Amino acid sequence: MNEVKCNVCGEMNLANAVFCASCGAPLISTNKQDEIENVVEKKKDSGAKSKFSEKNKKQKNANQKDVEAKPKEVSKTKLFYLLFVLILVGGLILYASGVFDQPVVTQTQDFSNNNNNNPHSGVDLSSLEQINTLEEKVKNDPNNKELELQLAHLLNDSGLKTRAIEEYQKYLKMDPKNADVWVDMGVCYYETGKNQEAINSMERAIKIQPKHQIGNLNLGIVNMTAGNRAIAIKYLQKAIEIDSTNEIGQKAKDLIKSH
Repeated sequence: MNEVKCNVCGEMNLANAVFCASCGAPLISTNKQDEIENVVEKKKDSGAKSKFSEKNKKQKNANQKDVEAKPKEVSKTKLFYLLFVLILVGGLILYASGVFDQPVVTQTQDFSNNNNNNPHSGVDLSSLEQINTLEEKVKNDPNNKELELQLAHLLNDSGLKTRAIEEYQKYLKMDPKNADVWVDMGVCYYETGKNQEAINSMERAIKIQPKHQIGNLNLGIVNMTAGNRAIAIKYLQKAIEIDSTNEIGQKAKDLIKSH
């Protein structure tokens, strides 16, 4: 017959005994004790698994938060670079449009000769043959004012400004009262960077012909370029008074508004 040892006093008791005959302590059979130990072990394992599962769950949640946070960080980075690029492009556009530039006076063509195809810019090599022909004619007939003026204008229109000035000077010795030619020569001086010479030449023109509109306009432009704003405004206003409706008058108005 199986016996059960009392865990309290150590006395051996019958297997089916519930209490110890010696001390009265409750008795647990070996099988029941094994079952209890198994249950305890299972609970421990279950608890360990539960803790492990909870730990995994927390780690999983943390990883998920990191994954969700990363796109936000990338979005902020992209937004920063996009804003930087937009600012850079905007700055370049403003720079190219001339917002940051100092006011620049636009060169005005000479309208006094009614030559609408006169760009006054660059050297036109295709005119060299015609220039050579005219120079030969002037050489053979140096007192011919018309030939001299044709040569001067052709040199001017071909972009040979310095040579044009020389021929204009020769012409003006023969006809010093021609206001248009003084203006033309002033334009050549201006285009070669000689502002004071340009002013002197154009002032001679308006002394001869005070209502010379292109002369007053050009004097406004050259003085504005030279930094003489008050004088420039005076000449531009005079150009407007002469005729405010034509192209020259409108140009003078625009220059006053922009400067």
